[in-house]
Amino acid sequence: MDLWRISKFTDLSGRGGLVVSGRWHYRGIPVVYCCDHPSTALLETLVHMDKSKIPPSFQLLRITCPDNLVILGDADVFSKATDALFASESDGTFATTDNALAERIERTRKRLGSVVKKMSDRQIFVQFLLNAVDDLDVSQAIGSSLLQACEFPVLRVPSAVMPTARNYLINPLHPDAAQIKIARTYDYPFDSRLLR
Repeated sequence: MDLWRISKFTDLSGRGGLVVSGRWHYRGIPVVYCCDHPSTALLETLVHMDKSKIPPSFQLLRITCPDNLVILGDADVFSKATDALFASESDGTFATTDNALAERIERTRKRLGSVVKKMSDRQIFVQFLLNAVDDLDVSQAIGSSLLQACEFPVLRVPSAVMPTARNYLINPLHPDAAQIKIARTYDYPFDSRLLR
């Protein structure tokens, strides 16, 4: 499988994650953000770019992952996060001391309306997670927890910029991440029409 990344660095060390937080991690956690397609990588780059600071060119990395590499898929990312939060609740009821999280879950209950009466707390929480890609606090907590657990070399998560596309988070601390390689770099000029 090929992954794509735009970066001035030609390594997969995850050092950027040590310096700045991202959509799916807190600062201080090494991570390499990649995309499922070169155009998604460009879109993810442009959304964070200031018009006045557009560089004259960019470097696209084609990254190869062995076919047998275990990737935690996006549905499983949310499932694992749910399992971790409900592990201590024997009756399947979700209790949290995090007021912000409790408020977000309550908004999900209201959004679901009458359907909510037929759903367990766990099902409501899963619905909340599935619709929480644009909630930075939630996505950072989920991604950081899974990266630190270091069970998987790669996590597949929804893109916040283009929800039908996928981002891939390489965990450089996982031993199997050493199998992931930069296959090729491409240098392209930035098309001036991209940001007007």
